Amino acid sequence: MAQLKMYWFAGTPIAEVTIPEGYSVSNYKTEEDKLAWCECCRNGLIADDAGVEAFDNCITNRKDINLTEDVFFLDYNGEHVGTVTAFVMEGNVGDMHMVGIRTDHRGKGLAKVLGYLTLTHLRAKGVSRIELTTDEWRVSAVKSYLTAGFRPVEYDLGMQDRWEAMLETLKVDQTEMYYEDGTLYHTIYRKGLAKKVKIGVLGAGRGRTMMSYCVSAGNAELVAICDKNEKLLQEANEEYGQGKVTCYTDFDEFLKHDMDCVVLANYANAHAPFAVRCLEAGKNVLSEVLPVQTMKEAVELIEAVERTGKIYAYAENYCYMGAPRKMYDLFRKGALGEFEYGEGEYMHNCEHGWHGLTNCSPKHWRNTMSAFYYCTHSLGPLVHIAGSRPVSVVGIEGPFNARMARMGAMAGAFGVEMVTLENGAVLKSLHGVGPSKNSVWYSIYGSKGRMESAREDAENGGTDKLYVNCDAGEGDNKSEVVDTSTRDGLSDAADASGHGGSDYYVMHNLVEKLRGNRNAVIVDVYEAMDMFLPGYFALISAIKGGVTVEIPNLRDPAVRDAWRNNTACTDPDVAGDMLLPSLSTGTPEIPESTYEALKRYPYDKSIDVDTRAELGIEL
Repeated sequence: MAQLKMYWFAGTPIAEVTIPEGYSVSNYKTEEDKLAWCECCRNGLIADDAGVEAFDNCITNRKDINLTEDVFFLDYNGEHVGTVTAFVMEGNVGDMHMVGIRTDHRGKGLAKVLGYLTLTHLRAKGVSRIELTTDEWRVSAVKSYLTAGFRPVEYDLGMQDRWEAMLETLKVDQTEMYYEDGTLYHTIYRKGLAKKVKIGVLGAGRGRTMMSYCVSAGNAELVAICDKNEKLLQEANEEYGQGKVTCYTDFDEFLKHDMDCVVLANYANAHAPFAVRCLEAGKNVLSEVLPVQTMKEAVELIEAVERTGKIYAYAENYCYMGAPRKMYDLFRKGALGEFEYGEGEYMHNCEHGWHGLTNCSPKHWRNTMSAFYYCTHSLGPLVHIAGSRPVSVVGIEGPFNARMARMGAMAGAFGVEMVTLENGAVLKSLHGVGPSKNSVWYSIYGSKGRMESAREDAENGGTDKLYVNCDAGEGDNKSEVVDTSTRDGLSDAADASGHGGSDYYVMHNLVEKLRGNRNAVIVDVYEAMDMFLPGYFALISAIKGGVTVEIPNLRDPAVRDAWRNNTACTDPDVAGDMLLPSLSTGTPEIPESTYEALKRYPYDKSIDVDTRAELGIEL
């Protein structure tokens, strides 16, 4: 987990500090001081057996540290009992480095003295600010840093939450928090005083994941739930609201409730109309998968976001699984170089529970969708990592096989999309509900190497496992595969959440965005379309025999006009006279007897509880 980071800015007053009786200050003089330095830094800063090597790694090997000028000691009876290194880094920024006090001298206010030495030493050198890193367990040290004028920095996942908890421990009501570039973020408050984001949830089934976040995270509050199923409403209220959350069966009444954001966890083919209504009512929106199903809905949703200025976030949780999340971070730090190619797979054998998911209805959206429709679990993380708009796609369809026929699903077993991005990179997306086995996997190539998640069959962590094989420089060709941790500051809290913890990250980043954090990573409305539209146009490509089809740029208002009234899709209730076949060669005919036979099967108990609840299946 990343350490806490703090800044002290030039011009901040420096309070005089009295050195406790019997103590004095000295500087590093000879090699003999190394072991004393190590003794001061034990029990948390360095390992007990690190010795002189630790000194060399932390101090001697840094060219910007002047040993005899920048390394300070606090002495008692002729022994070094505390130390700090204060030096100037690149960019005229000071560093308060390796603050250590021997355990038998802690609790005497010596951290304040070390802080004073650092501030006066670096102020005299004219630095613009001073940085330090520390840990939550060093409570007294953190308190002394705050007292000296250091302020928290928002630079890693969960930092504001951690600082709110720290302020609560210290009984400090509030303080300013800054971004890593030194600009002001905002004032934060101790956990008991911090304002919570008010969340309303449409869908008492799948929506339970979001309700659970509100209960566990502490920075959000569940205030309203809407669902037509009164039994589900009552159960969700009791489990996540202690019976105190306002429940609605009427969506219009629900929208009148005082809330900051509405989570749309209703049917996947019905998100867009509800999202537009929420935005027009002044509510921010988190939309579950998928964002839209027609171009008409896409235009209306984008324009509603632009018109209202509200936040729209798309809950493509596979972007936040361990490997894709770390790939995103490493790519932006330059580890991969230029993005060149990516592959994503979301192959899900749904035969065992399809009858439960579709209520055995030939009109259910899952039975009428094409093989390309549910594409954002495989393609979405690649688009998110690459950060470039898809401009064209070729769609290749898998066969309508016996498995799909048994399921009552009128489409190919899987789809393949070959997508070209605006920057010239290529993506391959493989996804479907009719393969014989499952696979969730991601791989990306760049000018400096490759990164990929583990294969699901390998039973070694799947998308929680990441292998990185990247060179330091383009053309080096010297790197080796590194098993790279995907853990971060939110991992412990997210572990109990659904979909490998990714559901937690979706909610956390949404809440942080609503709190004004510019570092919060969400999928906005434009990127949501970048994830969905390749699948939409892949079906058009397959119908035309696998030709390359251009993907319109809906960021351009002029381009939208051609699609404003286009309702083409595979849903008969929405498409009207623009109905598309769910299979490129024509929608398969599945006899009614298939669905009648499926109704006689018991609902598969392996279907997750949220999905069963969403469908109204008896739990």
